[in-house]
Amino acid sequence: MINDPAPLGHRQTIRRLMRGSDRAALATLMADGAPYASLVAVATDHGGAPLLLLSQLSEHSRNLAADARVSLLFEARSGAANPQEDPRVTVTGRVARSDDPTHRARFLARHPAAAAYAGFGDFAFHRVEVERAHWVGGFARAVWIDDPLRGLTGPAARIALAEPDILSTFDAGDWRLVAVDPDGCDLAQGETVRRVAFDRMVETPDDLRQALSEGVAPKG
Repeated sequence: MINDPAPLGHRQTIRRLMRGSDRAALATLMADGAPYASLVAVATDHGGAPLLLLSQLSEHSRNLAADARVSLLFEARSGAANPQEDPRVTVTGRVARSDDPTHRARFLARHPAAAAYAGFGDFAFHRVEVERAHWVGGFARAVWIDDPLRGLTGPAARIALAEPDILSTFDAGDWRLVAVDPDGCDLAQGETVRRVAFDRMVETPDDLRQALSEGVAPKG
């Protein structure tokens, strides 16, 4: 559980919280300007941008067709009696449809059950271009961060290129390695997926292989 961003830095703390979440609250704007919130399944691309699989028949998709601005709220659920004590982050930006097969693979690695309907004609994958993030660590602990995914472009591209080879050669025992990125990896057992975060961001495939060789084990 992330309670204090100081050891990691705010950007890595925000990315870790986002990547560790499989769902988020999505806020869009209705035609009359009223806010509309909905629950969505979420994954992230190699650079940390949120990925969504949305039905074009949904209320939020109709809103996005007119105004691409969104915010997403991610919460690190700790089970605390007071949910205000839980770390959380709201990211703002714009959403666009994506036909990138890598985005599809990343989302389905995190949500394997979605493969049953991902190919339906009214569903499409989307990527959120994140502009700002508002991190809240609890009472009286909040900060705005501009461009929270800054610094990920190079490492993300290198690791994305090496990912197929890494997935095919790494042995995770009873769990199957299904996705890797500069901040960690996803392991699956059937339709159960667990996120494992690295202690530090890795920048090259060799660094990633070293981090994996040091041992990854799902929690919970």
